[in-house]
Amino acid sequence: MGLARRVVGHRSVIRLLERQRAEERIAHAYLFTGPPQVGRRTLAWAWGMALLCPDPDPPCGSCRSCRRMEAGHHPDALYVAPEGNSLKIDQVREVQRLLALTPVEGPYRIVLFDAAEKMTTEAANALLKTLEEPPSYAVLMLIAPSPESLLPTVVSRCQVLSFDPVPILEVRQALQARWGVPAERADRLARRSGGRIGWAVQAAHDPEVEARYEERIRQIHRLLTQRRWERFRFAEELAGEEEETRQAFLETAMAWWRDVLYCAAGTALPLIHEEDRRRIQRAAERVGLEGARAALEATRRAWIALQRNANARLALEAMLLDWPFLPEEDFESERLPAPGILLDVSGGMP
Repeated sequence: MGLARRVVGHRSVIRLLERQRAEERIAHAYLFTGPPQVGRRTLAWAWGMALLCPDPDPPCGSCRSCRRMEAGHHPDALYVAPEGNSLKIDQVREVQRLLALTPVEGPYRIVLFDAAEKMTTEAANALLKTLEEPPSYAVLMLIAPSPESLLPTVVSRCQVLSFDPVPILEVRQALQARWGVPAERADRLARRSGGRIGWAVQAAHDPEVEARYEERIRQIHRLLTQRRWERFRFAEELAGEEEETRQAFLETAMAWWRDVLYCAAGTALPLIHEEDRRRIQRAAERVGLEGARAALEATRRAWIALQRNANARLALEAMLLDWPFLPEEDFESERLPAPGILLDVSGGMP
């Protein structure tokens, strides 16, 4: 399958799209949902390439259409990303203007709305008019974390395709086979990716991405030995940072507490942070199964609250109050930098 050559994982989604192409039952609007960096945008753009590619098993990657898609300047394909913090009504109106024109080269006009959850209400209502009566040649694709993040009226007019994390083994194999990552590093990145192939590939090519992850782990260690006022100071500082920074910290913290929970339960499951097993095991011994479960649930509640635009400082403070206080000797063997938070995170997806 042509799409499978360009995308890691998501075989069920690929099979559905390939079947639609073979049966000439292309939907006018798709909603690709799932975690960031799991491959939604990569597959959406590859699907656009396939629809415009003349090869019998598209996308071929070598024809003029595919090359122009990869370069980002195909006349019949448009990528729309938020301007600032939102997708605005003027951007939707520009899309509508272009869709009023028939395709220049291919059989379709492709429009991909990235981070569609950031669409303003006015923009979403304007887009709804196009979704209700799309031109026969229009294929719109929306990328969002979940159907709930968009207006129900928009969702109801899209074919929803859900993306699950890619199996860790598959991520590791792809890192080695496609990107030449050494086995040991590929294993570490695959575990830490949580099935987000985009993050794993980015970390493989940019050492700073993994370095920032390591710093978030060190910050978790520090917080567990700090007093309340120090935790509150951290919450205040983190609340003032960008959404991506807050989400990256909370996702790393959930993964770390998940490891603690597994150790406390005595399971034989592999740890995401195998390199941190000594400290994770020590934390599990200190807090027990219920304590690990409570800390993980507190972190998850904060993550959900921030997804719903709750007060970031209050949500983070509540989380940190539910985290246990552990003795410094549990982490004293680690040479930690001066207290503070990491103010940068990796962004984007390949």
